Amino acid sequence: MICPLHAWGDESIRSRGLDAPAYLLGASIVDTDDVPATRDVLERLRPTRGKLHWHDLNHRERRRVAAAIGELDALHLVVVGSPMDLKREERARAVCLERLAWELAQHDVTQLTLEARPRALMTRDIRTVRALRGRFVIPPTRRVKHGEPGKDTMLWLPGQVLGAAGASLTGDGRYAQELGNAVDTMRVEP
Repeated sequence: MICPLHAWGDESIRSRGLDAPAYLLGASIVDTDDVPATRDVLERLRPTRGKLHWHDLNHRERRRVAAAIGELDALHLVVVGSPMDLKREERARAVCLERLAWELAQHDVTQLTLEARPRALMTRDIRTVRALRGRFVIPPTRRVKHGEPGKDTMLWLPGQVLGAAGASLTGDGRYAQELGNAVDTMRVEP
C-alpha cells in the first residue's frame, strides 16, 4: 500500500546580507508512516521548552539540527521569491504559494499544513488556493490547512530548512550542506 504524502510549510523573509529582499516559502514532505519518528527527532532537537526555532539556536545547535534533518526520510521544497517589495509581502507569498502548491502536486502530496497566521491572512491563503484549483494549477482533491506549531511539531521542520536556506542566500552555505540533497530550491519573481 502506498502511504499518502503530507507536507508542512512555513515562511521566512530575508533582507539582511542580500542585494534585494527575498520571501522564502518552504514545505517538508514526509510519508505518513514516517511522521511519528520525525516528530520524535524534532522533539529531541529542541534545546529548550517551546518550539524549535532557528533564530533561537547558536551555530553549533544549527549544525546539529541541520545534520539531523539531513538524515530524515523527507524532501524539502523551498521557493525563493526575489526581488521582493517589502510593502507587497502578501503578493510575494501568493506567487511563492502558487509555485509551491504546483510542486507539491507533482510529488502527489495530498495535504499541506501551513503554519498559522492571523485569521485574515489565513483566509487570504485559502482564497489563493481556491484560485489555483480554479485555474487547474493544483487538483481539487489537494487539501491546504493551517496549524499551530505549538500543537504540531512537524511545523518546526520547514522552519529549520528555511533557516538554512536563508543563511545560504547570504553566503553561509554550511547549514544547507548539512541538509545534503534533500532540499530542492526554485526561484520565482513576485
